[in-house]
Amino acid sequence: MPADDYKLIDEQVGLPGAVALLVGTAIGMSIFVVPTQMAAAAGPSVALAVLASVVPMVLGVLLLLQLGGAIPVAGGIYVYASRLVGPFWGMLGVSVPVLAVWSYLLFAALGFAQYLNGILETLGVAPVPTLAAVWGLLGLFLALNYVGIRIVTRVQIGMVLTFLAALVVFIVGAVPAADAGNLTPVFPGALFAEGLAPFFLAVVLLYIPFQGFGMIVEIGEELENPVENIPRVLAVGMGIVTVVTVGLVFALVAAVPWRQTVDPETGEAYEAGLVAVAGEQGAGFLPEPLLLLVALGALVAAATTVNTLYTSYSRTIMRAARDEVVPDAFAAVHDRFGTPHRGIVFLGLGPILAAPAVSVVDGTLLSHIDVLDWLVVVVVTGIFVAFMMGGVALWNLPTTFPRRYEHSIYRLPMPVLRVVAVGNVVVSALFTLLVARSAPSALAVVLAWIALSAGLYVYRVRAYERKGVDLRERMALLHEHEQVGGSDD
Repeated sequence: MPADDYKLIDEQVGLPGAVALLVGTAIGMSIFVVPTQMAAAAGPSVALAVLASVVPMVLGVLLLLQLGGAIPVAGGIYVYASRLVGPFWGMLGVSVPVLAVWSYLLFAALGFAQYLNGILETLGVAPVPTLAAVWGLLGLFLALNYVGIRIVTRVQIGMVLTFLAALVVFIVGAVPAADAGNLTPVFPGALFAEGLAPFFLAVVLLYIPFQGFGMIVEIGEELENPVENIPRVLAVGMGIVTVVTVGLVFALVAAVPWRQTVDPETGEAYEAGLVAVAGEQGAGFLPEPLLLLVALGALVAAATTVNTLYTSYSRTIMRAARDEVVPDAFAAVHDRFGTPHRGIVFLGLGPILAAPAVSVVDGTLLSHIDVLDWLVVVVVTGIFVAFMMGGVALWNLPTTFPRRYEHSIYRLPMPVLRVVAVGNVVVSALFTLLVARSAPSALAVVLAWIALSAGLYVYRVRAYERKGVDLRERMALLHEHEQVGGSDD
C-alpha cells in the first residue's frame, strides 16, 4: 500500500496538553527516586551535578528545536534517522526506542508498586501484590491511550498538577530544615576515595529526567500548529522541569545530611526516596499528612510516565510501519478512536509479559534495587543512542533538506548548529560509557538488540527487493502530508 494511503490521526493536541505530556515524561517517577540515590552515592556534590546536567539538556533541546521546527512529523526520531542519517539508522530509530520504552514502562510500574505499598503500610492496610499493581497500571493507561489522545491529555494535565504540588510541598517543607553545613564538604572523602566516578554518575542519572523532552517530536503530526508550538512546548515545559528539578535537588541537599539518605540496615539509598528522607527515617521535616501527599505524587508521577510513553512512542511505530520498515499492520489508525491502537498494544505487551519475571515472591520484588538499576541502564543507553543519531541528523539537515532549514521559523545559526550536533553525539557517547559501567549486561542486551535489528533490516530490504520495491528509497523521502512548509523532495 502506498505510504500516503494510510489513514492519518485527525485529533489535535493544544499547547497546555502538550506541555503536560512533556512535563509528565520529563519529570515522572525518576525524580522521586534518583536524587536521593545520587545523594547517597555522591553526597552534597549532587547540587553541582544537577547544574552540570543542565548543559547537555540545553544541547538536546536545541537539537529538537531545530529538527522539530524544520520537519514536524509523527515518529520524529525515526524520520530524522531514516531521512537524515540513513535507512539502516531509521530501523534503529524505531527498534532501540521501543526497547528503551519497554524498560522504562517496567521501571515506572515497579516504582509505582513500591510507593503504593509504602502508603498502604503507613495506613495499616495489607500490601497489593506487586504483579497486580504493575499490570493494573500498565493496563489502565494502555486502555486510556487506546481510546484517544484527548482523554489522555485531560487526565495528564490533572496528574501533572498533582505531582508538581507534591514536589512543591517537599521543596517548601525543606526550607525551614535547610542547613548550610549540609552543603559541605562538597566531595566527602568517604565517598570519593577512589575518584570522581560517583559525581559523574550523578550528572548522567540526574540528566535522565531532562530527556523526556524528546517525546514532543514523536507526536508532531497531532500537535496544533507544530512548527510554532514545538518550540513553545519545549520552552515552557523544559522551563518548568528545570526549575523544579534543580530546586528539589538543592532543597534535598540543604535539608538532609547525605548520611541520612542511606538506609542503615542495607547500606543503600532508601527505596522510598523522597518520602523516606523527609520522614522519620531521614531528616523528619515533613509531618505524616504531607508525606502521604509526596507519596501520592510519586504514584501519580509514575502514571504520567506510563501514560506519555504509550502516547508518544506508539507514533514512532506507526510512522515506521507506513514505510513498511516494520509490518504495515502497525500503521493502522482505529476507525472510531483515531489512535495507532496496534502500536499502543505492542508497547504495552512487552512490559506486561516481562513483569512476572521480575515481580513476586511473597508480594516483594525479587532483587528489587538490582532490577531497577539494570532497567535504568537499558533506558538511558537506548535514549543516548537515539540522541547520537539525532546529532548526526542535525548536522546533515542543512545539506539534505536545505529549504527546510532555510525556511524554518526557528533556525540555529550554522556555527551553533554544528556545535549542538557534535555536542549531542559526544555527550551521549560519553554518558553511555559512564552509565554502562554499573550494569555491563544491560549494555550487552542493547547491543544484541541492535544486532537483531540489523538482521531484521537486511531481511525486509531483500524481501521488498523481490517485490520490486526499494525500501531504502522509500525511507529517504518525506510523505506528501509531511511536505507542508517547503520540501526538497
